[in-house]
Amino acid sequence: MNSILLKVQQYLDSVSKKPVKLDKQLVQEFGEACKNALLKQFEDERSTKFELRMSNVGRPLCQLQMEAKGIKGEGQPYNVRMRNTFGDLIEALATFVMKSAGVNIKNEQKKVTYKFENESIEGRQDVEIDDKIWDIKSASPYSFDKKFGEAGGFTEVVRDDSFGYASQGFLYSESQNKKFGGWIAINKSTGEWTVCETPSSVEEHKKKAIDTAKENIKAIKSSKPFKRCYDDVAETFRSKPTGNRVLGFVCSYCPYKLPCWGSGLKLLPQQQSKGKNPKWVWYTSVTNPKQDDTIGNGGE
Repeated sequence: MNSILLKVQQYLDSVSKKPVKLDKQLVQEFGEACKNALLKQFEDERSTKFELRMSNVGRPLCQLQMEAKGIKGEGQPYNVRMRNTFGDLIEALATFVMKSAGVNIKNEQKKVTYKFENESIEGRQDVEIDDKIWDIKSASPYSFDKKFGEAGGFTEVVRDDSFGYASQGFLYSESQNKKFGGWIAINKSTGEWTVCETPSSVEEHKKKAIDTAKENIKAIKSSKPFKRCYDDVAETFRSKPTGNRVLGFVCSYCPYKLPCWGSGLKLLPQQQSKGKNPKWVWYTSVTNPKQDDTIGNGGE
């Protein structure tokens, strides 16, 4: 078991059996981190203005281009601000728990800069533990298990990395000539912890992540012409092709899918389903539509 995870589990296990005396300085630091999280999410103008940072530069270029140009997408649901705040608060709590458990943490929220050619990008790393840079993530039960947990792992996190986690982590570490340890993930539904470690042989993944960041920085600063990063995909229902085409996973969750795909994009009940409450699907092309109860499309 990873030493970080072992110390955390032992500490939390001891707390569950017998109350412990908390370090007043750590409690004060945790309170300050919570206050900063609220200010960041609710007051800071940077939370609504576009800015290339290590935390977003690895995302799909087409999404960054939309955001950089100020194009209005369908917007984000009201719960997004809450979800982002949860993430910051869980990160603060995780840091508090690790320090209380005796994990050797330093340089938390340190501002770092990665420079290349005539460009640079800034960010704030989460924590440094034993000379390695670690990123703390709050995760849904699915991501906790399938990406960061035993059913996933490093290669699963970096595969089709639409959140830019790899670029973020390696930029933090490379800016200081240190190793990237990986991700410390907390299941935000159950409170479980897992540590997703970077393997010893990682040069190929690191190069790809850094190159993606460099290319995106250059593309945004040079106003490179827009090009969609993903194609639509053939729909299947019960493992059989339907003849329809739909948005893939990444595009279906993108806040810019309507301006990106235009008036041909339609949100419809799954066309082959006979259930009372069928799943709603973003269709780019429908053959012989079953029903015409569209909720919305790109032009209306």
